[in-house]
Amino acid sequence: MIKKFAKISMLLVIAVLLLSACGGGAEETTEPEMFRVAVVMPSAISDLAFSQSMYDALSAIQAERGADKFEFVYSESMFVVDDAATAIRDYATQGYNLIIAHGSQYGSSLQEIAPDFPETSFAWGTTV
Repeated sequence: MIKKFAKISMLLVIAVLLLSACGGGAEETTEPEMFRVAVVMPSAISDLAFSQSMYDALSAIQAERGADKFEFVYSESMFVVDDAATAIRDYATQGYNLIIAHGSQYGSSLQEIAPDFPETSFAWGTTV
């Protein structure tokens, strides 16, 4: 009796495994979502240096991926750290995927703001 029960149980387990392996064969392909980046920079995007290199790199990514898949915005000439912090918080509130604080002066602002937005990635660009 136990052998018969073991055989029936084994057949049921195999049947369940086979049926579950056959289900859901067609996977839906979905378009990748828009990736949105915001950058806060201490100088102008035409500074021929630090800020322009970031702007040029993001422009190249957008050209490669397409504007329908990659969006970036920027705040340039953010010399006043409090103004930059306001911009960073505004971008996070607007749901940007990645916010880049492109200057060493923005570190304390990021440390204060980032914990309030756990779904947002933050990067702190610095030469220090």
